Amino acid sequence: MKNLSQQACRIANRVSLSMVFAEASMHREQAQHVVDDAFQSTCQLLDEINAQELRTWFEGFASVFETAQTALVGNQEIRSRFIATQCDLLQHMGLHQKTIASVGNELGAWLHGRVSMEELGDALDGLAVLVSDHSKALGDAIERQAGNDSTRKRRVLVFSHAVCGLAIVLVAIDEAIKQGNPRSEACASIATFGAALTCKSVDRLFEVCGLERVS
Repeated sequence: MKNLSQQACRIANRVSLSMVFAEASMHREQAQHVVDDAFQSTCQLLDEINAQELRTWFEGFASVFETAQTALVGNQEIRSRFIATQCDLLQHMGLHQKTIASVGNELGAWLHGRVSMEELGDALDGLAVLVSDHSKALGDAIERQAGNDSTRKRRVLVFSHAVCGLAIVLVAIDEAIKQGNPRSEACASIATFGAALTCKSVDRLFEVCGLERVS
């Protein structure tokens, strides 16, 4: 899992930087090449995930999070300490500063809701479909917003968050393995946040592409 989590962080960085470059580029052909590379990198990461191992760990985290959720919701001091600690983890992951800032904002606004393995699995399946079967629709949706002012979150950022959320889940699993503690509430909490970030982002990507999810 360690190698996969490290790879996930590298891909999250690559996606984050390349998508921002693509949006800012005045050269459509070059920008499209960069976007295609980001999609292919995401496909590669999704292909290398052991679905059974992910399910086992995340379902364990989901049960542990039931206890952690109460403290995070009911105690502001614990919540503030959790956010600070997890921002340190994002730094340790090697994410770029701008990515850490945007993900940190999402972490601060997170309402600490539970996420089931079924919800995460559906989101990962949806992400795979977007970057393979609907890559043109997704690329077009990103390009339509490029250079335009918008009160909505930038689509390049939404896609980056979808991948970053997955990377966070994998890092949380790796951290729990290193600690020898599969019932770590801190790991369960950050994994749940990462899953929530991916789920929310994938839902938004389907929306901007005008696509319906297939159950």
